[in-house]
Amino acid sequence: MKRVIDFLLDLNPARRQAAALEKTNLRIYGARDLGFYDLTAPTKLLTPTEIRGMAGGLPLFFWSDVPISLLAQLKPAELAERKASMAEWWGVTDTEQALSILNWLKQEGHRQKFQAQLKQQSLHWHRQFESHPLPAVRTVENIAAWDYVRSVCVARWSYDYGYISWEQAWPFIDAATRLALRDFDSWESFAASFLAGRLMWSPESESHGDLAEIVAYLVKSPDSPWRYVAWHDYPLR
Repeated sequence: MKRVIDFLLDLNPARRQAAALEKTNLRIYGARDLGFYDLTAPTKLLTPTEIRGMAGGLPLFFWSDVPISLLAQLKPAELAERKASMAEWWGVTDTEQALSILNWLKQEGHRQKFQAQLKQQSLHWHRQFESHPLPAVRTVENIAAWDYVRSVCVARWSYDYGYISWEQAWPFIDAATRLALRDFDSWESFAASFLAGRLMWSPESESHGDLAEIVAYLVKSPDSPWRYVAWHDYPLR
């Protein structure tokens, strides 16, 4: 019955138009919907190298439709809501706090602690990984992508919320991208590491399945922004 309902809905011109717009937005901006942004205000198109760096944040950006090829101003209500969320989850409300978190993610993060736990409790954690959705790649031995994804995201969020300039944000994105290229060989291995690290951070989280679905989409879908952003090409010239 669900297939029949989906088929009938797909015959709806409005639904087809919305799906086509979503696909176009994904191809151009790396986000499904730009409705949270005020596109009448000044925007900045990012360079290919900057887009490649931003693509490393997609496991979290995709959830809230943050475009990876465009810097744009959030609408006031959305900006206030997202700033409140960052204050709650990260304790960031100003420039000093943003830079402190970014430096911590760059230099330490969770990877040192989690990597030691993974080594000492290997059987336990690999059983956890096997019981949760992860991309089908070789055994996860490095969970550093959990920090690298968050480095990119916190840098972008801190810029979007007015805490730091793009010139301050970019070096953190660049550093995370270079570290990821050093440690991983594909978007798939990067994605598996991110999810494994996230699972170690919050084993009981009810949202892990939702995030795993997003990552599976990024890895497998022909419309995924990762299909258009090569893993190894960095920096682009």
